[in-house]
Amino acid sequence: MKKSLILFFALTFVFFAFFCHAQTNTSDVVLSISPQSPKANTNVTAVLSSYSTDLNKANISWTLNGTLAIQNVGQKTYSFTSPNIGTQTTVSAQIMTADGSIFNKSITITPANVDLLWEAVDSYTPPFYEGKALIPSQGTVKVTAIAGSSNSQKYIYNWKQDDDNQPDSSGYGKDSYTFKNSYLEPSNTVEVSVSSLIGNNLGDNTITTTPGTPLILFYEKDPTLGTLWQQILTDGYTINSNGDTLVAEPYFFAPKNLNSSALQFTWSLGGSAIDTPAVPNEISIKPASGQSGSSTIDLSINNVKTLFLSMEKTLNVNF
Repeated sequence: MKKSLILFFALTFVFFAFFCHAQTNTSDVVLSISPQSPKANTNVTAVLSSYSTDLNKANISWTLNGTLAIQNVGQKTYSFTSPNIGTQTTVSAQIMTADGSIFNKSITITPANVDLLWEAVDSYTPPFYEGKALIPSQGTVKVTAIAGSSNSQKYIYNWKQDDDNQPDSSGYGKDSYTFKNSYLEPSNTVEVSVSSLIGNNLGDNTITTTPGTPLILFYEKDPTLGTLWQQILTDGYTINSNGDTLVAEPYFFAPKNLNSSALQFTWSLGGSAIDTPAVPNEISIKPASGQSGSSTIDLSINNVKTLFLSMEKTLNVNF
């Protein structure tokens, strides 16, 4: 009799241990949404998945912001519309598995519609230029994320460049990312993922930046009015008999400080080199008295601190 009791208790313990082991844990079921970072007022699908229990046999109830939306056996998915920008929505699932386990899963989303804007930090444009400065080759680029909220700096930003994580530039309040492009890469792709302090993903976005083509344009400088920006000088321009001052503007070149020691201006007139003027991008020319004809004005600009960053321009003039 004593041995029978011992055997009974031993079998009961084994069965109980097995039953406890067979129970489904909350970590065995995963709730995810697609897309992972939904924009405002778009269709979102919530999905339950598990590798340890058959959800097709589970009784699943879905609620949206606390209101029951749908309840069915095997209801592993639920679709809903995301809210407006900055508005929170919580989708929850209560799962009763075939082994009797009951637990809840939920996800809260706050759409932010993340926009990305790029800026060429050190690209030269002349005064009064109203367009956007293009990115120079080997130039510095700043990408800023706008998360559609006045509190955008209170979010967490995770940045990537060309699929590489940028941990030093990521983190709380880091809503911009600055990098220098390489002459070996025709373009760069920058990605950002924005989340709240409690871990809710607010949105993500991707932008591709491409360096522009620098160019030199010539303008006339009037002694009284200054540079005449309204008229670009083209081949065939006639130099005044009393002399003219021409201004060369190196659009979208780096650095934007034309007096930088990194920039080297090389001028030539009629094929003969001349000394660099005191103002490096201005040249004054006066034809010899009584002479007429044509000549060329050549200018090359080099950034001596970078590789392959140079440009040149020739202007054919008459006098």
